Formats: sequence, C-alpha cells, structure tokens
Amino acid sequence: MALLELKGITAGYGQNVILRDFNLNVERGEFVSLLGSSGCGKTTLLRMIAGFNSIEAGTISFGDQVINELPTHQRNIGMVFQSYAIFPHLTVRQNVEYGLKIRKLPRDEMKKRVDEMLKLVRIDEYQDRLPERLSGGQQQRVALARTLNQNPSIILADEPVAALDPVTAHQVMADFKRINEEMNITILINIHHVDLALGYAQRVVGIRAGEIVYDGPASEVTQDILDSIYNGSAVPQAGGN
Repeated sequence: MALLELKGITAGYGQNVILRDFNLNVERGEFVSLLGSSGCGKTTLLRMIAGFNSIEAGTISFGDQVINELPTHQRNIGMVFQSYAIFPHLTVRQNVEYGLKIRKLPRDEMKKRVDEMLKLVRIDEYQDRLPERLSGGQQQRVALARTLNQNPSIILADEPVAALDPVTAHQVMADFKRINEEMNITILINIHHVDLALGYAQRVVGIRAGEIVYDGPASEVTQDILDSIYNGSAVPQAGGN
C-alpha cells in the first residue's frame, strides 16, 4: 500500500481548473521531484496534500485513511517553503525547538531532539544566531530542522532552493537527499531547476497543464521527455533562468 495516494483529484479556482482527474502514488521512503513550467499545478498539488487548498473531487489517502477532511495539523505532514518561514526574533535553537515547546516535551528530551536536528542539518555551530546573521542556505536548514522535529511521515517542499545561489542550492539538495536516505523520510519536492531534480531525486513526476506526462526514474529522463514536460520551452537549470 502506498504511503500517499491521490485518486481522481480535481482542483482549481472557479472556472480555472488546475488539476483534473489527477492520480499519483508515492511510496514510503521515496524522494520524488515534481517538474513542470510555472502554473502547471505543482504548488497547488503540494498545498492540497498539506490541506491548505481544497479539492473539488477525488480522494487523498495516507495508507488506508482518507484525509480530505482532516485539518492540516492532523495530517502528519512537514512543509518546507521557499521563504523559509522562520521567526526572525528567535535564535536558530529557539526556532528549531519552537514546535516541541508547543507540544510541551520534557526539557531533557527537547534538548536532545534539538541537538540531533541541528547536527543533522549541520547548523549546530550557529545555534545562538538570529536569522539575520545567517545565509539563505543556513536559514533553509533551520526550516528543515524545525520540520523534521515534527516526525512527519512525509516532507513536502515547495521551491526550497529557488532563492539560493547554485552552489548553496546543491548543498541544500544534498541535505534533503541525506535526510531521505538516513531517516527514510518520504520527500515530495517541487523544484524549478531540472539539473537539481535529476541529480538528487530518485523519481521524477513531470506535469504539464495539470496532467502527468512522465512518471519514472530520474535516471531515465531524456531530452525528449523534458521537451514533452516543458512543451518545447527552455528547460531551467541552476544558475540559469
């Protein structure tokens, strides 16, 4: 049974249908990248899975549980955004431990958990800094560590490296891959740059105009497949457009 299953999903705004009869399965432990031009439905798909956007038809399931009506905080999903969404007035450590404080974890357990997350994403040496003293890549690692503290079944990442320079983008993608492999956490990522998607994800789902036009191993993506995904337009690469 798939960890995540989408069946017959239709989503949109008024007359603007973004996804129609959309079907997708994601297995536990996979690292899946969504590829496609802006406006093809990638962000809508992630927001819908997370519970931020409603759907008009179809079902979203985790295992054997349909979660269409579950509120976001009950879906056991971690979300990482392009904008980092960390608190500017809190230190790195305080940002990472924030969710654990809300859950009222015992102090010793919280310290151990935060220490592990800081080391995992390689920001332990910056734990006393405020976000304004961090690079973009370091801020994204703070957001990732805070997300991991929720023990999510799946991490949804929406353009997490779009604002980073090419070198830092590769480093952050390598962090995602290492976390996927070491912690066996499923990752579904919307990424703009094709070279990063093919270099780090196991599987690519290519979307054009709300429909899947490719679903298979990243290692088997050819130029013809990219042309079908991007409909002959320029294929974005890190450091390019």
